[in-house]
Amino acid sequence: MTFWGEALAICVLFAGGISAQTPAADVPSQVVGEVTALDAASRQITVKSDKGATFALTVRENAPVLRLPAGSRDIKTAQRITLAEVSVGDRVAATAHPANGKIEAGSIIVMTKSDLAQERQREQQDWQKRGAGGIVSAVDPAAGTFSVRAGGRTITVRTNPQTDFRRYAPDSVKFSDAHPSSLAGIKDGDQVRVLGDRSEDGSSIAADRVVSGSFRQIAGTVFSIDAQTGEIKITDLATKKPVVVKVNPDSTTMRKLPPMMAAMLARRLQAGRGQQQAARPEAQTAGAGRGQGDLNQMLDRLPPLTLADLKPGDAIMLSSTESADPARATAIMLLAGVEPLLTASPTATRDLMGGWMSSGGEGESGFAQ
Repeated sequence: MTFWGEALAICVLFAGGISAQTPAADVPSQVVGEVTALDAASRQITVKSDKGATFALTVRENAPVLRLPAGSRDIKTAQRITLAEVSVGDRVAATAHPANGKIEAGSIIVMTKSDLAQERQREQQDWQKRGAGGIVSAVDPAAGTFSVRAGGRTITVRTNPQTDFRRYAPDSVKFSDAHPSSLAGIKDGDQVRVLGDRSEDGSSIAADRVVSGSFRQIAGTVFSIDAQTGEIKITDLATKKPVVVKVNPDSTTMRKLPPMMAAMLARRLQAGRGQQQAARPEAQTAGAGRGQGDLNQMLDRLPPLTLADLKPGDAIMLSSTESADPARATAIMLLAGVEPLLTASPTATRDLMGGWMSSGGEGESGFAQ
């Protein structure tokens, strides 16, 4: 059971037997999501659930409302608050059941916006300090280990029964969207992010958390752009075939390399093509996440790119989830201004986008339902 599942179980205990009632088919017994509206005087709270549905809840007069502090995973640390102290944007988990034509909340656990921001910052710092990533090259279920290619190095990831495995959801690299997984769910060629303690020589990591996924990297030339549908038609430079790329403003990270930065990276790629040890761009983009001028952080800090900034003839790189239709892709990360890189190295797309994917999507707080 996840931490949030445990919290919900305790909510049920506070609710005094609510779970024994049978809810209507269209009303879930638990609602987990973000507060979008609140009227404390009438005890009405509106929650947009993580599954996309919106619920208007009436909070019972005697319903316990508990605030969980930032970073806490122990329900014993929760403090009782009033409904008036809950705000729009807070995350909540509530028990729910139909009554008198309404949906009543029997108990609520809250994590506030400010607490979430603190937790997110803490997790981001932890991933920057103890995170690593790359491409899975081998899996040994018997030993509980798998190997990751990170630039010119191979890192052994050691797991244990307490390791938290997650698998990226389709079209998302947000940890909050990832679902529970296991070592058996990891395959050769997967992209992974690992949080844990490194050995002194850096050759292995004792994993606390592993997030994996299967992604596709594409380099192409823009043929046309449809801002209304959010689709870009490109010619795949590897296959010479057309691909329709879907861009979702809410879930696609889009950046453009400035000319000077693109030229600098191209020179590094050229210098490293015959020198594995000196392949710094690959090492950094494969998730090393450390050192001066960390490339992944540089990419994240670039100004956002919009569809209006692209034009036919532009070269782009993108990462997407694997699709049953090779002629279509949903972009998760997209990078423009890459013409010098494509000229400099035939593996530039894999190295750059694979590494950027490895470093992305972490440090998000929240509760999995």
